[in-house]
Amino acid sequence: MNTRLVSRSLGILLLLLAVAMVACFVAGSLLPTASEEHSRDTGLVGWLIAVGATLLGGGVLVYIGRGMGNERILRKDAIGIVGLAWFVCSLFAALPYGLCEPRLSATEALFEGVSGLTTTGATVITDLQSLPKTILLWRSLTQWLGGMGILAMFVLVLSSLGASGLTLFRTETSAHGQDLAGATLRHMAQWLWMLYVFLTLICGVGMWLLGMSAFQAINHAMTTVATAGFGTENASFGAPGFGLGLKLWTILFMFLSGISLPLYVAMLRKRSVRLLKQHEETWVFIGILAVLVSLIMAIRLSSGDFSDGELEETVNTLFNVVSILTTTGYASSDYDLWPPLAKALILGAMIVGGCAGSTAGGLKVSRMLLWLRLLRMEIRRIYRPNEVVLLKLNGHQVPAAARGQTFIILTTAMAITAFSSGLLLALEPDQSAMGCVSAVVACLMNIGPAFAEFGPSKNFAGLSTTSNLLLPVLMIVGRLEYLAVLALFSKNLWRRY
Repeated sequence: MNTRLVSRSLGILLLLLAVAMVACFVAGSLLPTASEEHSRDTGLVGWLIAVGATLLGGGVLVYIGRGMGNERILRKDAIGIVGLAWFVCSLFAALPYGLCEPRLSATEALFEGVSGLTTTGATVITDLQSLPKTILLWRSLTQWLGGMGILAMFVLVLSSLGASGLTLFRTETSAHGQDLAGATLRHMAQWLWMLYVFLTLICGVGMWLLGMSAFQAINHAMTTVATAGFGTENASFGAPGFGLGLKLWTILFMFLSGISLPLYVAMLRKRSVRLLKQHEETWVFIGILAVLVSLIMAIRLSSGDFSDGELEETVNTLFNVVSILTTTGYASSDYDLWPPLAKALILGAMIVGGCAGSTAGGLKVSRMLLWLRLLRMEIRRIYRPNEVVLLKLNGHQVPAAARGQTFIILTTAMAITAFSSGLLLALEPDQSAMGCVSAVVACLMNIGPAFAEFGPSKNFAGLSTTSNLLLPVLMIVGRLEYLAVLALFSKNLWRRY
């Protein structure tokens, strides 16, 4: 690995993170809010230390990597940069939580920082409404940056990387897709970021017009389009004043953000919706959503589970299902109180997640669809061993390498889930098995809220120090889709060349 190139890249990322900290503090200090509960302490000293430490860390890494020109980024360099970037940036993103209110411990601050950048949305903070505006905005901004991928921002800013940056760009899992084939690196990043910003602006304006304050709308727009889930209210979308119109608007943008962003860009480039017709993953995603909502509504109706008006509970059910399937993690009501079968379906939605190339987490619809087709193909081979079958997805032939990777990722995800669930149960003997298993799934799939002690009406506060280290690692592993993180433990990756 070219350690100087990796060092310089990580250093520039930290410098960009420091700029984001400054912008967040200034905006958070100036923006008005409708709530009088928020702390008026902006935490100036803490922010100065956080920004200074991030600038220093970035400067040192850039200095170590000095003298590097526009060198070609090899795949092993890209894996090193992408894998390390999420760990390094998360460490520095955690600083404001420990240096300012709520002054979390080191492991709790790390938990919150990782949860933000990975768009997981799990939190150890018990009272959001008493936090300073600057910290609330930082939580949302980190999720917005993490939604597109901090590496996508890096590539956009550093267009001097030229064609070699394409390897880095494709290694970043949140910004990929065959629909961008033929586009230049700079245009890829520009189109995706322009679309991302546009969706955020439209979402935020709609939220403001539908009753949110400007501060609430800015925060929730960023975390909605990032399918991330951090908010400003303790009750999430169950807070007073969050009406049905606002929930329906949020459902729309959670749904749109759960679909491949490169697909949108491709349709805009070619000025055609025919690509959408051919995009199987999107239609399967819509089908899964429709089936889940229908089944859960039927289960809740048959069990007499509707506590409020039928219309309100229908919207809340739709809201929660879309939120979980897109891995956003908002909650308009407590789905942990639903009948057991409905909760089992929600757990399945957590695992599936959104479309590849979206801001959503989970195993991805395309991967599950490909697995089913591979399974069907292998079953056919039992009685037709000489049959040649072309495996296609979204109109493209699936290469052999992608087939093997699908099985590896799925089996790795199952193995990590089983092992981590057992480990968390051992570390947290006072927690229930359902709580621990669902917490692992929620962190690994970047959902946020889980069930039982970690349900939508509760949080992750009170965990042991070791657990506060384990769960953030799972968040990063899930965000990088397993293999990029596991590659960091390969000796061959670190050999110099």
